[in-house]
Amino acid sequence: QAFPVRPQQLNSSRGSWHWSATMSDDKPQWGQDDDDDGLKKGEEAMLPGEVVSRRKRKVNKEEEVKEKEEYVTMNWDEIFPKKPMDRLRWLFKACKAGKEGRVKPNNLFNVISHRRFIEGLKGSIATDCLNLIRGHLHLFSQKQQKQLTSDNFELYRMYAPVSVLDSDDDEDAAPPLPPPPEVIVEMKDNKKKKREAEKRKHQEEEEPEGFSDDDLDTKKARVLANGVERRVDPADGEAYTMQDFIDVYGGTPDRPPVEWDNSRHSSFIFKE
Repeated sequence: QAFPVRPQQLNSSRGSWHWSATMSDDKPQWGQDDDDDGLKKGEEAMLPGEVVSRRKRKVNKEEEVKEKEEYVTMNWDEIFPKKPMDRLRWLFKACKAGKEGRVKPNNLFNVISHRRFIEGLKGSIATDCLNLIRGHLHLFSQKQQKQLTSDNFELYRMYAPVSVLDSDDDEDAAPPLPPPPEVIVEMKDNKKKKREAEKRKHQEEEEPEGFSDDDLDTKKARVLANGVERRVDPADGEAYTMQDFIDVYGGTPDRPPVEWDNSRHSSFIFKE
């Protein structure tokens, strides 16, 4: 490609003419900067800023409820003051979370091996807690497993099944303990909803036909007139129904817990 050339002024120091090639009059020469960009020497051009929108993903109600149900606290101040049945419910959720990798085994071990966690645990609730721990021993290290299955762990010492040996048998030759039974714990919210549904069904079945056309206020007044027996729980000084005692201490309506029988002196009929 040919380039147009133009003569330059005489170079006085050399006394000769020299020629320089240019692309055109409006373009810079080779090796020269374009002064039309408005930048001084050494300055760098700034790129225009870019706005990035960070939108949070919307969480629907079902996901929010599921997240709340799956959340397991490891705060000692929230766990240890719980009533025995609520501690069993917490342990059930914590073991499940540990199995799914949502809870660190060391944190779980630190809670269940603490003396305050097993305070007040007795009867079927204590047995269920131990069976849950035995059923999830694989989550813990060998050292932790050894501690949880030794007499140093009070819950194991008091509620672990005992192998019966003959007088001539050596204790070291005792057969291993049978695997723990599966423990199913119904969460408090689900149990409350189920109980309320059964109560409504029971009321509908027992309602006489003559009252079927009564208005809502009349039906409500008739139901409230029956009242509900409540007794004071000495653990916190609050009054609860028999079902509330069963939820916390275990038992059945036919065989209520000892705590319910011991509180008969505080019994009263509560009308809402």
